[in-house]
Amino acid sequence: MAFDYFNYKSNNKVQKGSILFSQPLMRDKNFSRSVILICEHNNEGSFGYKLNNKIDPGIIKNFDDKNILGSIYDGGPVDLSYLNFIHNHNFASENCMQIKENIFLGGDYKLVTDRIKLDKKFKYKFFLGYSGWDAGQLEDEINNNSWIVFNEYDTNFLFKHSNDIFWSKFLKKFGEKNKLFSNYPCDPSLN
Repeated sequence: MAFDYFNYKSNNKVQKGSILFSQPLMRDKNFSRSVILICEHNNEGSFGYKLNNKIDPGIIKNFDDKNILGSIYDGGPVDLSYLNFIHNHNFASENCMQIKENIFLGGDYKLVTDRIKLDKKFKYKFFLGYSGWDAGQLEDEINNNSWIVFNEYDTNFLFKHSNDIFWSKFLKKFGEKNKLFSNYPCDPSLN
């Protein structure tokens, strides 16, 4: 039986709401072991947010809202002063965009922060910066096996606390080949 270990190709095409997993040997330090939610994908390009790189609140300066300070993630290497958020409630405002069922991007900041204080079932994640690709760039990276694409998943995982082992832990759930990838060491020389 032939097993092409480094061929991640699947029938999954990237779309709005896709989850991307960086391939095990990705050397780009911005995306090594990254899990990214794609919030927009069209002919002009793509953008999304890394879900698994929480920012140490101690390094964030000049931020007034202490309620969300511990819930901010590094969304990606583009525009690190840009703050945005995903959540699980449709506020029906013009700034709130549905990504997938029960996943919304943005909206009125005050409505979101008020909801955080009042509703324990409200799920959210804040991001500084974002991940972006020019037209066709993300498809090229996927065709070159830089990313594993998933379109079917339990959306609740997006809002869970994510750390260094999140990439591996989640990937294990998607079949034998992905289970092998999830166990691959960050530094192959340590294998």
